[in-house]
Amino acid sequence: MNLDFSRITQQKNVYYLTPEDANFSKHYLAVRKKEDRILTDNEVRKLPFLHRDEWPYRIQSTERFIKYVSEKSQAQCILTLGCGNGWFSNKIATISSKNEIIGLDINRKELEQAARVFHKENLRFVYADIFKITSFFQEQFDIITLNGVVQYFSDFQELFSLLQSFLKKNGEIHIMDSPFYKTSEILDAKRRTLEYYTELNVPEMSNHYHHHDQKLVEKFDTLYSYKKNIIHKILRKKDSPFSWYRWTKQ
Repeated sequence: MNLDFSRITQQKNVYYLTPEDANFSKHYLAVRKKEDRILTDNEVRKLPFLHRDEWPYRIQSTERFIKYVSEKSQAQCILTLGCGNGWFSNKIATISSKNEIIGLDINRKELEQAARVFHKENLRFVYADIFKITSFFQEQFDIITLNGVVQYFSDFQELFSLLQSFLKKNGEIHIMDSPFYKTSEILDAKRRTLEYYTELNVPEMSNHYHHHDQKLVEKFDTLYSYKKNIIHKILRKKDSPFSWYRWTKQ
């Protein structure tokens, strides 16, 4: 990686590329608290092998991606966008010390937890609004992941265009465990989201949760697509209900 972090402001092992804006994280953490989903350090260490909430459904998708990266013959520079408490970034960093991983988010509290829990030479946690650091990451990454976070970006096309510029030639964008909707479903989904956050007494969070049309990824490669399987149901096998999409820069 050609990035120089030696002069970047660092607090509690988190690098700050932009000033903190607590607007999103304030509402996000308020919802997590209402849902009883603020995890302890010990629980974060176990992820995704935590038998509560959505985590059993994310084990298979995580293992598929780990296998995918493990089969790369060259060292990879990987950006995990919306890394939160860092569990997924850490899993990728464990694959090989030759890979370099940057976990990026705008949630200071979770980033500090990530930096406190996970310690690897090839792993950094970064606070940044990516739309304000467009030149810093130009053509730096082999892979960019959006794992369960695409719904927190309002303009998918704007995000996608920016992430393309962060990729090296033949670099890849991977979207996992993220909902996309049929056009006819979006209005109802928005209504349900507002009702849900209003019931939690954090209606402001509905302004941060966005419902993207599945047409936006129709030209992506689909590496995994969930199919209801009666055998899986009988065996109580749990898997992600969301597809895994990949886009490759030519």
